[in-house]
Amino acid sequence: MSITRDDAPLYLAKYERRKAEPVGPLALEGHSEEPSFVLRARERSVLRALEELDRIDSPPGRTEEFARETVSPREQFPGEFRKRITTSIDVRLIRHGQTQGYITDGALTPLGHWQAHRKGQDLAKGLKEGMTVKFPHAPTARATETATGVRSGVLQALSRYGIVDVNVEEPYPVEAFKNFQVWAGGREVDVTAAFQEFAQIHEGYQRFGVGDRPGWITEMNRFYRVLQAGGDPITVWLTQPLFYFEPPMIVVRRHWQGITDAVKDSAPGTAIYMCGHSGPIRAVAASAVGHDPGEPNNTEDVRIKVYDDHEHAVLTYRGRGLELEIPTLATPTWYA
Repeated sequence: MSITRDDAPLYLAKYERRKAEPVGPLALEGHSEEPSFVLRARERSVLRALEELDRIDSPPGRTEEFARETVSPREQFPGEFRKRITTSIDVRLIRHGQTQGYITDGALTPLGHWQAHRKGQDLAKGLKEGMTVKFPHAPTARATETATGVRSGVLQALSRYGIVDVNVEEPYPVEAFKNFQVWAGGREVDVTAAFQEFAQIHEGYQRFGVGDRPGWITEMNRFYRVLQAGGDPITVWLTQPLFYFEPPMIVVRRHWQGITDAVKDSAPGTAIYMCGHSGPIRAVAASAVGHDPGEPNNTEDVRIKVYDDHEHAVLTYRGRGLELEIPTLATPTWYA
């Protein structure tokens, strides 16, 4: 005896139910003082996140939180910006995918690889024939694998959408986009690389309690205790003076220098997808908007449109766009 069903599959029923529910007031709740173009971007982001939750090709164990991480708000530029960005080069500062951990230079998890590939598929929708796509990245394993995954997703989507004559270059590392550094035992190293040496030295002090701890050990201990407690150590780096950590504004200037160098070396019609780390990307966004807008999710991006004069740009993060003067124009004596 066979049993037949005439009801819709569960994923389709959930999609139809969400599609019928009004989401506008929920998306705008608590943001009444924001500009209208920001509210529209947030509302559309909620809609796309809920649709993402019901996709058949999403990985197992998907949740609404995962869907919101996968889909970021699309930018709604104020009218006065649009005329000035028509010929500008599109730059995306993309956080790496989910990684295996932050106590070493770990690779991506299977979900992280999926996130990077899916990000490339989404970005390909904005490409046109005759364009060039570049993939500079931070010189770490997780950023390298993210750049490779994003490129793979772009190539697959171009074939799927029938977009031809797009020059998709190979990923390449750029020192300007490295993570913030720590002055550890007389060496300048990535914060994750510094942890390995810190863990060994700190264990000795904890076990034997002999001598005074070096200053960088004390600061690293404060930084990672926040992480181990489930807090946000990047907020510590952004808001507290740390003598042995590379200052946020130096990291911001370094990233802007890398951005302008990449733009100057690129022809009109180039898209630059830089894969890097959350701390520097968050600092770049915070320096532009005037406050800390929060941690970017895995493969979420800050979008930058650099003007033809290479002195001004429009930066957008989570739907909010604003115009700024590129900070590398001035070089004070203390920066040298």
